[in-house]
Amino acid sequence: MITVISGTNRPESRTLLFATHFAEVLREMGQQVEVLNMEELHHGYFAGKMYDPLGHDDQLVAWQRRYIGPARKFAVFVPEYNGSYPGVMKLFIDAISVIDYDGNFKNKHVALVGVSSGRAGNLRGIDHLADVFAHMGAWILPNRLPLSSVESLLTDDKLTDEETKKTLMRHAEQLIAA
Repeated sequence: MITVISGTNRPESRTLLFATHFAEVLREMGQQVEVLNMEELHHGYFAGKMYDPLGHDDQLVAWQRRYIGPARKFAVFVPEYNGSYPGVMKLFIDAISVIDYDGNFKNKHVALVGVSSGRAGNLRGIDHLADVFAHMGAWILPNRLPLSSVESLLTDDKLTDEETKKTLMRHAEQLIAA
């Protein structure tokens, strides 16, 4: 299974549009895919108990068991927030690491995609996130994909830019082949 993560909790984010498109591409290629939308995760687990191995939040445990544990590969889409990736993504990684550190990302492949309205496509943020995943034992695909000026790639909240569609398809093929 491949889990596609939309790594922001911002409502109606552009990141989710790209992550959802990517998931559909993977499904069309015959892959079993789950989409983890950080917007749907409540943040009540953000407390001291998130670090207690015996006091986990039920939703957090359910998400770890549904989206993270069984996945062999991940595609992580993150927007640029203050020169990096969203804190909700880091908070989620930290919280599930207490549940099952080795079972989350160790020896699993991760494709990274940065999403930005600016011109750098969140390259710095996906580099930061690559360091976190590598530290946890994941294998990072070498071709990190920055998507820049994303508003110009969409029409009526649909990806319409043909070159970007082709690029995402190649990225999906690389993830499948990993």
